[in-house]
Amino acid sequence: MTNIVDSDPASGARDETSPQFSRWPARAGWGLFIVAYLAFAVITIATIQSGLHGDPTRTNPRPDPAPYPPFLGFDNWPLAVSVSSIPMAIGLIATLVWLSYRQRKVHWAVVIAFAGLITGALDPLANWATFAIFDPRMLHFPLTWPYVNISPNLEPALAFLGGYAAYYLLTGLAILNLHGRLVEPLIPRESWLARHRLVAVFLGAAVVAIPINGLVQFTWMRCGIFFYTEAVGPVLRVGHVRFPLIMSVYDSFIFAMVAVMCVRDEDGELVLISRIARWLPARRGRPKLTLTRQLLVSLTVGLVSFAVPLVVLAGLRAADLSEPAYDQNPYPGVKVYDPYGHLQNVGKPGPFYR
Repeated sequence: MTNIVDSDPASGARDETSPQFSRWPARAGWGLFIVAYLAFAVITIATIQSGLHGDPTRTNPRPDPAPYPPFLGFDNWPLAVSVSSIPMAIGLIATLVWLSYRQRKVHWAVVIAFAGLITGALDPLANWATFAIFDPRMLHFPLTWPYVNISPNLEPALAFLGGYAAYYLLTGLAILNLHGRLVEPLIPRESWLARHRLVAVFLGAAVVAIPINGLVQFTWMRCGIFFYTEAVGPVLRVGHVRFPLIMSVYDSFIFAMVAVMCVRDEDGELVLISRIARWLPARRGRPKLTLTRQLLVSLTVGLVSFAVPLVVLAGLRAADLSEPAYDQNPYPGVKVYDPYGHLQNVGKPGPFYR
């Protein structure tokens, strides 16, 4: 299979031979996590908003008519996309619980999904770094919440409950499968890449992910979910949509890392996660490949994978290298986000906010 590699005979005996320890700390940890997740879900749903509620910083008091017709004649794409996070989250949780119950232990996909769930918390920083502006009809966190409103105009809320985890996990698995079908057969068996499987998966998955991610983002932009006010590098124009090509690379790096994280050996272990977990020191007599260690390693790898391209884009923004990346403001009820005055300087119509 495309996500299987041979076991490393030098990795030592499996942890089944290690001394057994009480499972109560792990169970208590899972219990606390579930309670925290449910509390966050209740608070999110109870406080969710749509629209700008007359916020003076972002609201245009004298909006013009919308410049573009709705995609396929349907005018509620923002609400549909927002609500879609609910069945995605429920479906992901139900599937992982069922798979774990069926094999009588936590399924390996839980380890990856956990990283995706927590890593989604970095999304406000990503929106800030990429000048991403969302349709105000998206269901979002309150505009008064400080961290989530690092985003230029708003931060979609329901995706935090599992939408991001499902999106990155399923996309990473699909890209890993495509790598195995399209790229792996082209790699010579005796080549350096064949001997370094994880590197080959990362490079191949990144190549596969770039056009797929570009198509997905273009579709979202065509549906009017969001647009980018500024970007660095060339911008592809199709109809009225302006798509910064750098954004097709941004998420592709993350998808490629998710694909690498999903690679398993012949025993079903996650290769990268297990290698790091065994490499890290542990207290004497304690097993190195516990579920807790795998979750923490997966979370760390996920955060680093998300942070690397994020730091690059944030650096490009801080270096003042961005240029206008849109034609007309598709949300006339929202002021134009122009933190550096670039848009006003080239004659884009306002009003603006920083």
